[in-house]
Amino acid sequence: MRPASAMQRLKLSLASPLFYRSRTMSLDEAIARADSEAPGYDAAIICRYSCSDDGAHIAGMASGERPGYTEDERRMIESGIMPERKAGEDLMIPAGEYLFMQLPYIPEEKEIPRIILPCITAQEGTLYIRIFKESILECVIQLLFPTY
Repeated sequence: MRPASAMQRLKLSLASPLFYRSRTMSLDEAIARADSEAPGYDAAIICRYSCSDDGAHIAGMASGERPGYTEDERRMIESGIMPERKAGEDLMIPAGEYLFMQLPYIPEEKEIPRIILPCITAQEGTLYIRIFKESILECVIQLLFPTY
């Protein structure tokens, strides 16, 4: 396992928001849920982070999920058109600029403060944690830090 400081961080321009239906869950619960869902399942945890002399701290503010896209929606996305927001999707990761990191492993929730520490550029801020089921056997965790 590579140290957090060696993980590649990229700039991401999210052209369209990602919408989710609110569902209260922790990161560990979202990961467990993703394992039993179909490929394309997508969940998000919105957190506040803060730093102190003893390290980084995170607190979940909201969470949500959505099933994978339908075949029609996938075709739309491939042609550059994002599907419309669905009824009940009341949570979002806004369009905008982000510092982006895809983790090379699935961490436990208690590991996130250590992982994000090299990415933090302010005393406090917002962190979006995205859990995405890429295939039957693989889930990925993505961290998005707004760069305002």
